[in-house]
Amino acid sequence: MTTQPSVLSSSLSRWINLALVIALAALAAIAILPAYLSGQWPWVNAPQVAQIDQLRTLQNEGLALPGWQLTTVEPILINQQTWTLGEYRAAAPENPSASALASPAAAAVQQFALLLHPQPWHSNQPQLEWIDLAGAQSWRIESRQGLKVNSPDSAGPVNARFFRAWGDRQSFAVVQWYALPSSGSPSPGHWFWADQWSQLTQHTLTPWVAVSLLIPMPPLAAIGDYQPLAAELTGLIQQQLAQTVLN
Repeated sequence: MTTQPSVLSSSLSRWINLALVIALAALAAIAILPAYLSGQWPWVNAPQVAQIDQLRTLQNEGLALPGWQLTTVEPILINQQTWTLGEYRAAAPENPSASALASPAAAAVQQFALLLHPQPWHSNQPQLEWIDLAGAQSWRIESRQGLKVNSPDSAGPVNARFFRAWGDRQSFAVVQWYALPSSGSPSPGHWFWADQWSQLTQHTLTPWVAVSLLIPMPPLAAIGDYQPLAAELTGLIQQQLAQTVLN
């Protein structure tokens, strides 16, 4: 009588393992069948990033954002990695997107900076570039929290890091994430699983762009006052990257 639960548990485990094997076999068959019919096997040529040219253009020219004027674009070398610094000003004396927000402090923001690190080559993977960036800027970080944004169109949801960073001369509300074609996350693991699925189903690598948004703020201001503007700009940046670079 005492062994019956163990026998049932062992039998259930075998059925679960069998179901997983069948599911994986079905996924593999779905991925391989088109290659079998066409005679072009995926392992003949290594998968690549289809958007590598757009990523290089982004590194050289920066990112255009509706409602904002890109005033400066320059490369910055951080720990042997090239970031592109873009500085933006409101295209009009009062930016409608900012003035429509509830916080008077956020509505007064008429400029911000954007640091982008596009994937340099097919084989490059995200490696927590945030650590190098914070060290190079000598940031003191506080008020760490998550920021969730539902980007418009097909840009997908973004789950980003949001915090206050103190530098020698300025403090910022900072948002950081890896932009992917249909989502965004600060975790390399999120890119890894998206890349595995892309390789399995499309025989391509998933492109990525490391994004660090810097919104200037007074040293003693509440970071919560800048959250609506940070979310608005995050959605706008993710949308533009998805439509012009990562698509």
